[in-house]
Amino acid sequence: MPRASGAREPETVMAKSRDPFFKALDNIRERARAGGYAPGQSIVIVEEARRLDLSTTPVREALAWLCGEGLIERGPAGGFLAARLDAGAVRDRYDLRLAYLSAAIDLTAGLPAYGRSPARDGAAVADLQDLFESLVRRTGNGALLDAYHRVDGQLTPFRSAERRIFADLDAEADDLLELAATRANGDLRDGLRAYHYRRGRSAALLSMDVAGHPGGEGGEDEGP
Repeated sequence: MPRASGAREPETVMAKSRDPFFKALDNIRERARAGGYAPGQSIVIVEEARRLDLSTTPVREALAWLCGEGLIERGPAGGFLAARLDAGAVRDRYDLRLAYLSAAIDLTAGLPAYGRSPARDGAAVADLQDLFESLVRRTGNGALLDAYHRVDGQLTPFRSAERRIFADLDAEADDLLELAATRANGDLRDGLRAYHYRRGRSAALLSMDVAGHPGGEGGEDEGP
């Protein structure tokens, strides 16, 4: 069985497209990130296999792998459950992502400013997610990038909840993008801290909202 890990799989795109394991892995991962499973929902291997037109073996292996990514949990009596993130767990993950982004700023302090692409109407939130990815990727540190991908993937279902709870997401994202473009590292660090602390303070609301909107109903997913 593949080893559960946050690392990216080494197989080529063509090989992945033919491999039942990767078909199951990619589909279930995206469904989990989109909030397609309610927190704590039992994931029945036979039903997932039928939905994906696969045998149960690659589905079971994919679910085991996703336990390593924190998107799926093993049930107390066996089987698998969608991850259950209570307010404390959600807060911890926002704090961890902030730590990774702050480390990335330190590691790239000598690099040129981030060139901001021309603003796109209604796209500031998506552009900010791209910025987060770029901040970490520019370090050239593969371990940091893998760790960032893991925690960011766990937070993906909460993006729709943020849209429903916070009315000023676009303006907030635009402000952070401008700070990044001017290369004011101290101000960017402060902005990222305020961005993540705001979500940490609202962790209970975010957690309840995700639980009440399985499948990402009523929101948008601006994720990369």
